[in-house]
Amino acid sequence: MQRIYDRVLQPDKRVEPRFVDRSTYYTSHRYLELLNNAEVVRGIIEDEEDGCDVAMVRCGNDAGVQAAREMVRIPVVAMSEASMHLASQLGSRFALIGVDDKSIPLVEYNLRAYGPEGRAIARRPVRVPRSEGWDELVGNGPTWFASPEYVLEHVVPAFEQTVLECIEEGAEVIVTACALLGALTLAGYEKIGGTEVPVLDSVAVGIKTAEMLGGLHRSLGLSTSKHLTYQSLVPPALRAQLTAPLEMEGRRAPAANGGASGQLEGWGR
Repeated sequence: MQRIYDRVLQPDKRVEPRFVDRSTYYTSHRYLELLNNAEVVRGIIEDEEDGCDVAMVRCGNDAGVQAAREMVRIPVVAMSEASMHLASQLGSRFALIGVDDKSIPLVEYNLRAYGPEGRAIARRPVRVPRSEGWDELVGNGPTWFASPEYVLEHVVPAFEQTVLECIEEGAEVIVTACALLGALTLAGYEKIGGTEVPVLDSVAVGIKTAEMLGGLHRSLGLSTSKHLTYQSLVPPALRAQLTAPLEMEGRRAPAANGGASGQLEGWGR
């Protein structure tokens, strides 16, 4: 992901990847996402307290973004939302491609909630590749970022099979709806083969949007409206309790490969 950031951001911009203290891992189940979102919002409150100019949630389901905007004054970027609105500026119709069926209803809900539903293709605007072996490809996700050749040879053909169907139904822009598909950017895949249809990598678009909003927040004080929807009535004392250190039982396993993976009893970090 840092390689994607380095490709699109100005050299003086610093991105600090952060991870939630507790996670159910899954982001495509409503209840488990609810538990995750509480930790996402908690983390973004801490980001603001640590002096960050902007926060971005790096998940195609835009998990916890609406609640976070209510709780902080810095801008909070949803990568799929940012990409949907940009797609509306680049073409008359767009479609979104995810990686698993369970996330489709969540992305469809966001599409309606954000407002650009009328700019998406009319039938099944959110789709997942149906090629044989797709689930196994997704399970091999780390290889996508390690090998551009693997992406071009295995991922792109399955991706394009579904995308070409969307193009036949009027899509002029394709939006990725999962951070895993950021590997397409690293493989240099920017247009659908044989067409002039651009692919918007939501990770790249999201982080570039965060760069813009962070700069506007720093220079002009521009941020989320606190008039109605994102107004917060939480007093400072309660907010401090919400970000107090967690009391968690169980022993955390050492992080693998310098990452944030580990295990707690019942929860994984």
